Amino acid sequence: MPSADDADIVARVDPLRMVRVIALARAAFGAALAVKTTKMLRLMVPNEEPAGSLFLFARVVGIRDLVLGVGTLAATFGDESDTRRWATTCLASDVADTIAGAAASRYVGRGGAAAAALASLPFVAGGAWSLRGLPKG
Repeated sequence: MPSADDADIVARVDPLRMVRVIALARAAFGAALAVKTTKMLRLMVPNEEPAGSLFLFARVVGIRDLVLGVGTLAATFGDESDTRRWATTCLASDVADTIAGAAASRYVGRGGAAAAALASLPFVAGGAWSLRGLPKG
């Protein structure tokens, strides 16, 4: 059960720092997926051969996440409106990923769809929480 101490920890987290952590995680994942596509696919989708359309799709997603992560991280060292704009863009991407994952059950089965949707939920939660705490600017 969550305690008062847990709420206190969350209250002390700096929203800008959270945006930076999420951006760094996104950029690192994106770089790994873009550069080490085969190895990452073997970890993420062990039942599929990392070739053809799957390989290309994974690399494109990696590049997208790398660009969004680096752009967001860079924006956090600029003005607040840029940070908010980039963080909002990332949140929109994560929400879309969650919806797409949840809607994919006829292609990947219920378990695969749930796993795909759940993978992006921490980013949705962290992004939404961070945006609520960032200064409006």
